[in-house]
Amino acid sequence: MSGLFSSGHNDEAVMHGEFMGFVLDDESLLSLRGWAERQGYPQATVQQGGPDMFAQLLESAAPPKMVIVDIDQQADPAAVTARIINLCGGECRLVVVGSKNDVTLYRKILGAGAVDYLVKPLTPDLLNQALAAALRGPAVSNKQVAKEARVVVFIGARGGIGTSTISLNTAWIMAHELDRNVALFDLDLHFGTSSLSLDLDPGHGLRDIVSSPNRVDALMIASSIVPESDNLSILGAEEAVDEVTPIDGAAIAALLKEMKSNFDVIVIDLPRHILASQKRLLASAHEVVVVSDLTLAGIRDTLRIKNALTAIGCSGHISTIGARVSPSGSGQVTRAIFEKGIKNPIDAAIPEDSASLTTASNSGKALGAIAPRAAITKVMRELALKLTNTSEQPTGKTPATFWNKIAGDVKGKVERRGKT
Repeated sequence: MSGLFSSGHNDEAVMHGEFMGFVLDDESLLSLRGWAERQGYPQATVQQGGPDMFAQLLESAAPPKMVIVDIDQQADPAAVTARIINLCGGECRLVVVGSKNDVTLYRKILGAGAVDYLVKPLTPDLLNQALAAALRGPAVSNKQVAKEARVVVFIGARGGIGTSTISLNTAWIMAHELDRNVALFDLDLHFGTSSLSLDLDPGHGLRDIVSSPNRVDALMIASSIVPESDNLSILGAEEAVDEVTPIDGAAIAALLKEMKSNFDVIVIDLPRHILASQKRLLASAHEVVVVSDLTLAGIRDTLRIKNALTAIGCSGHISTIGARVSPSGSGQVTRAIFEKGIKNPIDAAIPEDSASLTTASNSGKALGAIAPRAAITKVMRELALKLTNTSEQPTGKTPATFWNKIAGDVKGKVERRGKT
């Protein structure tokens, strides 16, 4: 993230959920801190720094509801403003401050998405004006009013328990049975199986997108998306196993912001080993599903993940799913012991069904396509209904997404392995 903007940063700063300020000069720092204290915010909510310092904090924390950022020393203040908006999303109100008193610059900054531009020196009246503008928010067009996708994140507390299988089949049911436009985003860029499980070749370019927010644009996303059907799109990769592939938290936030208006649901299969780098994603997800087997290690790691989610400030609903639950209970603790250990009832128990899973894997199809009446499919169907807040299966057909259309234009006909 370092280097996106031209200013320093302070590793000791901590993001406040309501308000933050980042200014460069001493006079503005004193003025803004005094004003912030009168609003009831601690002094530490105002830091001496600029856009880069704010961007650094966004790597590990959700944005505040309101932020004031100093754009002095920036070569292109309007572009920097647009980049900050892209990183923050629509819920954060951005007020920009600077030394240049220029009407054209003011219009460009507001056009980029800021709610106000204040010219230094900062005074209480100016800051009160900014607060009022932030409460009103920027002008919103009809296009921007469109609903945003529901973000559902699956995390496996243990490896090899079928988290990817559950996320894929739940996404398939959402798309094919609940008529939702769904994107399944597999963040295991080396060993992910989402594309393979549906007999698809992975797209190209995802590695570049997730490594830097600067690379996020419509064409790059389109080249990475593989449409499985009109309603289901897959984002995945098969990167070389001997190469390190960085996944930037700000890039993921920018990617989701770009996609949210074009899907009903975005399902993310998040490997637990990158959890620490995706705090912002987890803090803003609507649903986080922790998947575990019914073992002592599963109890331990489920608690660790749920505690981490609480510490991150996850605002979404957290569910716990039991995976590979066998009637014989071989190698498992009882459901009662597991629930006592995690201090909560589990929300669903996915039964062991190796026969249906093997058939689905060998045919390159989802469980809903080859075993729609199997107990394992029924449980995943109930899970899909819960995660989409759907009480019953809708009757209307949702049209194909913009991304499926543009992906078709960019990629041409999708070649499916094993098809003739």
